[in-house]
Amino acid sequence: MSVDLDKVVYFLADGNFTRIVLENKMILTCGIGLIKMEEILAQQISRNPDCLLVRAGKSHIINLQKIVLINVLKQQVLLAGDNGQAFSVKVSREAAKGLKQLIAKTKLK
Repeated sequence: MSVDLDKVVYFLADGNFTRIVLENKMILTCGIGLIKMEEILAQQISRNPDCLLVRAGKSHIINLQKIVLINVLKQQVLLAGDNGQAFSVKVSREAAKGLKQLIAKTKLK
C-alpha cells in the first residue's frame, strides 16, 4: 500500500491494525500495528525531512502540519486537512502537553 504522507492527518492504533485517516476523510486499514508503523514511518521521514509525524500517546501518530488547536484540559487535538476538512482526536493530557511543547519548539526554528 502506498500513501502520500502529506495527505495523512493521523494514524490510529486498532489492536493489531493501524487505521490511516486521510484529509478527504477516507480511512485505510493496514494489517500492522502502530509500533511497526512507527518504524516504517521513521524510514520514510528520514528520506523526507519536511514530513512532521509524531507519536501522540499510545494510540496516535499525528501530522504536526495538520494541527489547528490543542486543548490540554479537554485532552483534544483539532486538526484540519488542506481541503478544510476538520478532525478531532482525543489524546492523554501528557500527549497534549508534549505536542504543544513540540509545536512551540518547531515554530521557534
